[in-house]
Amino acid sequence: MRGKRTVEKGPFLALLACLCLVTYLGCQSDNAQGPHTTQTTVQAEATLQGEITSPGGSRFSEENVQRLDGAIAKEMEDKNLPGVMVGVWVPGQGQYVTAKGKANLDIGRELQPEDPFRIGSVTKTFVATAILQLVDEGKLSKSDPLSKWYPHFPKAEKITIDDLLRMRSGIADYWDERTLKQYYEHPLEDVSTQDTIKAAAAKADEFEPPNKKTKYTDVNYAILGEIVEKVSGKDLHEQIASEILKPLGMNNTLYPVHDYLPGDLRGYGWDPKSKKFEDKTILNPAPPGGAGAMISTLPDLHKWAKVNYTGGGLLKLETQKARLETQHLEGAPASARYGEGIAKLGKFWGHNGVIQGFSTDMYYLPDKDAVIVIGVNRADEDYESRSDDVLSVLAKILFPEYVKSG
Repeated sequence: MRGKRTVEKGPFLALLACLCLVTYLGCQSDNAQGPHTTQTTVQAEATLQGEITSPGGSRFSEENVQRLDGAIAKEMEDKNLPGVMVGVWVPGQGQYVTAKGKANLDIGRELQPEDPFRIGSVTKTFVATAILQLVDEGKLSKSDPLSKWYPHFPKAEKITIDDLLRMRSGIADYWDERTLKQYYEHPLEDVSTQDTIKAAAAKADEFEPPNKKTKYTDVNYAILGEIVEKVSGKDLHEQIASEILKPLGMNNTLYPVHDYLPGDLRGYGWDPKSKKFEDKTILNPAPPGGAGAMISTLPDLHKWAKVNYTGGGLLKLETQKARLETQHLEGAPASARYGEGIAKLGKFWGHNGVIQGFSTDMYYLPDKDAVIVIGVNRADEDYESRSDDVLSVLAKILFPEYVKSG
């Protein structure tokens, strides 16, 4: 998320502080706590020519796997991470799937790769797809003004659906230091998505002209989620489930309408006063809404990462092509760009997100048909991403040709 801080803190500007996927930079460390390794699956696949990749030349060679295990363990220790899930899949070369550490500190349950977790701003990739499906069905146009659904919203007649999709609306965000702190400390507060939109509208004097800057702002996608409901006639969770998740067989992904997280995995935030982890798993999903409410798993995001880039039959080819037309993201390096609910960092396409207790990175590398998904069950009141840190070290080991040290 964008802004000085946002509910899922800037999926990119936070990420870009650590990495540009063209130039890697080191990230900061936290207090230490020893990691616990659970299970790792490493599979070497046949190459496209039918030959087995040689240990010395494979991304998933024994040496690289040892480096990955060691690097993740060090990140867990240096950054005090309860648990880390990593999945990397490279067709023709192999895969690396691991879950390390604890899913639940109270009962000592080990983390598993199939555990559902909150995915924060990766939600935006689904909401953007839902909007574009309605465009393909002729039920709305990307040139439609916001005033069609929100006639009293400031400057609504000048803001289009495409401006919202591309983070170019100029709308000031609901999320600031005060609202972030309030939500972190009172995650079950009675705030609706409509409340956050009204609060953003009340900041009209802070709005900028639309379609001038690509400025990451969560309220864009809170609004888009509400428009999906108004146009489709279905609740957002129903529309996403029926039109996206069911066709792809993503049975463990959902847009939640309740405050709990399925399964035993817990998300944590570090309390610097008590020097203990606080359980941050349970929250009202309405405040983040279409900007960050969803839940998924490593295997499901493995499917979604590529579909998000290719369209996967969910969108017309010309719609998906337009989705990938990107513009430079304000305040970020030149290689960081944003399309319609999808980010481009160097050669990598995807999104990341942070919401209290969890951070996620999901990227697709078209050159190698490769997918990277990372989930970490820690995010504190500062909403700094811990999965970005893991992505940084992982990419240097597995995709050095796309990353150079800086």
